[in-house]
Amino acid sequence: MKNKFLFILLSLIFNTISFSQINFTRDTTVSVFENSTQLKHAWNGGVNSAQFSEIDLDLDGTNDLIIFDRSGNRISPYLNVNGNFVFSPEYRNSFPSIESWLILNDYNCDGKQDIFTYQNAGIAVYTNTSSSSLSFTLATSSITNTTSGQGIYVSPMDLPAISDIDNDGDLDILTFEISGGFVHYFKNESIENHGNCDYLEYSHNNGCWGNFYEGLNTYILDCFNCLCPPITIGSSSRYGKHAGSTLIAMDVDGDMDKDLILGDVSYTNLNLLINGGTPQSAHIIMVDTAFPQNITNTIPADIHIFPSAFYIDATHDGTKDLIVTTNMQNNSANKESCWIYENSGTNSTPNFNFIQKDFLQGGGVDLGENAHPTFYDENGDGLLDLFVGNYGYHSSTGTPISKIAFYKNTGTIQNPEFTLISDDFLGLSTIPLNTILNRPALNLHPTFGDLNGDFIDDLIIGDNDGKIHLFTGDGTTFNINTPNFDSIDVGYFASPQIIDVNRDGLNDLIIGSKSGQISYFENKGTPTNPDFSVEYIKWGGIDVDSLYISNGFSSPKLIEINDEYHLFIGSYTGKTYLYNNIDGNINGIFSELNTINNIVWEGGKNSVAVSDINNDSLMDIIIGNQSGGLAFFKGDTTTTTQIEEIREYFNIYPNPSSHTIYVKNKKQEKIFIYNSLGELVFNTKEEYINVEEFPVGIYVIKKGKETSQFIKK
Repeated sequence: MKNKFLFILLSLIFNTISFSQINFTRDTTVSVFENSTQLKHAWNGGVNSAQFSEIDLDLDGTNDLIIFDRSGNRISPYLNVNGNFVFSPEYRNSFPSIESWLILNDYNCDGKQDIFTYQNAGIAVYTNTSSSSLSFTLATSSITNTTSGQGIYVSPMDLPAISDIDNDGDLDILTFEISGGFVHYFKNESIENHGNCDYLEYSHNNGCWGNFYEGLNTYILDCFNCLCPPITIGSSSRYGKHAGSTLIAMDVDGDMDKDLILGDVSYTNLNLLINGGTPQSAHIIMVDTAFPQNITNTIPADIHIFPSAFYIDATHDGTKDLIVTTNMQNNSANKESCWIYENSGTNSTPNFNFIQKDFLQGGGVDLGENAHPTFYDENGDGLLDLFVGNYGYHSSTGTPISKIAFYKNTGTIQNPEFTLISDDFLGLSTIPLNTILNRPALNLHPTFGDLNGDFIDDLIIGDNDGKIHLFTGDGTTFNINTPNFDSIDVGYFASPQIIDVNRDGLNDLIIGSKSGQISYFENKGTPTNPDFSVEYIKWGGIDVDSLYISNGFSSPKLIEINDEYHLFIGSYTGKTYLYNNIDGNINGIFSELNTINNIVWEGGKNSVAVSDINNDSLMDIIIGNQSGGLAFFKGDTTTTTQIEEIREYFNIYPNPSSHTIYVKNKKQEKIFIYNSLGELVFNTKEEYINVEEFPVGIYVIKKGKETSQFIKK
């Protein structure tokens, strides 16, 4: 009976939470200015490792644009509005979950782009079933090679070529196998077998398409019957596992067969492989290692590292252009990584001319790799400004350059807007906070608050090595005080917040980390002499993303809503977690609320800033992500009500208790106390309740529609 009662009670509590939501609405209207120019796509979330495809999103008969970013597995849709791309994130929810790579192409010849994507070392296909709105239906979770009966292998690192290789009207596949550097040709036999394009029936046609071997940016031609002399570099031979390559098949020279553009994982250039054979029997006769320079006298692709190419109409003139990006997920070009070459020729005989290095990327807030936002009123004008740290901007030296960007709120209390004042606040990119290596720290994560009791806010910065650094405020600026403050070390990727956790008038520290847990450093000092020598690890019992990966990259923000603390946490997967049951329970287990609506997502490794920045009494969220960009979500009109409805517990102080407990009860509601058998043992309207005579055990308290529990010790 005891267990049954507790189970029913907890089920009621859980169900109440599950069907309630804290709602936020994506808002792209807040203006952001950089260098006196308003950003067109300010809140697009940034771009790092982009893959470009065309598709008709709004079904108006005009192709729009999709960017899939391997950094965080994030889709960014752009509508083609009168020849201008407009960031339109509302179309993201029409797509299935995508990881590693995304290629859109029409396999069934119905004029609608279908999805080809990575899944379990193979290729999944989703059919475009759009009618009145954009929709997709899974066609196959793994394209099968009918020759072997096995799935067609594609590495998650690679980009295969999906194109009509033999010009028979259906889509074929070129891809590398795991065993080495030959391109394998999988022929689609839908036309041959059925007389239409409706089927995905692939046979292994050729194990060395084009008769060439690719060995880390080095090529052997004329490998007939898949036989080549070995590539020897020092004592190494050509044999070994395939490392990683990107492929795109297109007719560059107008001779009706497919040439190949190939990028390699360890190099910065693109290679053009000219096909001197036929559509049915390819034979590579030449390799241009400086594509597209040697063909059209423009600059060659030179992007660090692992370049990939995409052939789409980016300039709205009906002719496809060349976009070159990086296919590397980390430690690659991340600020100017979308090179566009406009095609002044035709689709069959292109003539590429370099235009810019930050196509669409330059129209949004893009802070390199990772973005860690926080709100702080820098000049005391009552408007919350925005400070954003990052892991770093790519550098040719191989060591990223980490900075904090300062965006001043130049709007009004109801209508914020942000203007970039400095992309390197305090010149932090030059200060050697890493005292061991005597160089600047990586992954700067800022938080502000008064630590020394002088009523002037200070600055704490977390870093990649799990350390934090104190900058003391003097009312005008912040001055370096203590690198490696208090010898605090949470492992890796410290994400700190200064806040009075236990409401004793002293600011404490909570710090997220790569582990996915949160450390709580209670300030046991005085207002003028803080003492953070005691660390409570795995605070609140929290370990975000522990079911998915051993490293969760927790990024906490403790926020007061309706006089109670709520804890928002960014994570590795990009999910924003939310917890309550914190007040009066700071050394206990917090309660996760599964209540934030699903649109609050902006890619992996997210960090969150939470506050009411438009004075509407609703909490707003700015999310930073792995791609170095930001997304703004404003609280909608149901947020305050929903927070009241979804409370899992109301607060009881202290808990556990052996003498007296306090239950907030300003409305003078009757309070009912039940033992673990479900028996009513006490009722009252008083806020202070003497429990000294209660037997030791777990008790359930009901007040109105709210239910909680306490432990009598």
